[in-house]
Amino acid sequence: MTNRAADNLALLQTETDRLLATVDALGADDLRRPSLCPGWTVAHVLTHLARNADALLNLVRWADDGRERAAYPSDLVRDAQIEDGALRGLEEIRTDVRLSAGRFAEAAQVLTGPAGEAEVRSRTGTPVTGAQLVSMRLLEVVFHHVDLRAGYRFDDADAGWVARTLRRGARQWDAGGAPALTLRPEGMDPIELGGGGTGVTGTPGGLLLWLARGVPDEVRSDAGLPTPPPWA
Repeated sequence: MTNRAADNLALLQTETDRLLATVDALGADDLRRPSLCPGWTVAHVLTHLARNADALLNLVRWADDGRERAAYPSDLVRDAQIEDGALRGLEEIRTDVRLSAGRFAEAAQVLTGPAGEAEVRSRTGTPVTGAQLVSMRLLEVVFHHVDLRAGYRFDDADAGWVARTLRRGARQWDAGGAPALTLRPEGMDPIELGGGGTGVTGTPGGLLLWLARGVPDEVRSDAGLPTPPPWA
């Protein structure tokens, strides 16, 4: 557990650096573009990333000292923070994303020790270990980097992480009653859903984009593609 936390922290730093490079290249007009998250602009996504870092930081502190803390005061507060924060200017948002990421990364080092084994509860009430908080933050950073629609693709992320995340997404869909499909990611073993069926081919990142965001642009199939369920 602690070794995985250390590995994930190193990968998180790499992915955060890539995200920050993208954010630094954005212009003011980019903030108002639609993202891949329905109803959210680029500014909404970036504000969410900053508030997510602070929310997970609360859970890191809980894992470290044993004092229970909520990720967010409430869902209403969370939503209001994102809506209000999306109205800010580019430099303020850039600084917020950078500083909040740094706060989480610094505090999360404690999760490579005993705090990584401590149990806390996520925003939705799901029990998770301290070490899993790093995995949760890593997913947020990579997914929302792609959501910015600023040139970063899942295939640009760590290949091992993409493969693991693709398999996880397929398992989630299969458990919820997926149609008969066989995913054929390039360079990976086929992944059967619903007992296997119509082939869907693409890079691992292209297939993850379809599973996670319903975007079929980077996959191929001989039959019509179903719409994947919302990412859990």
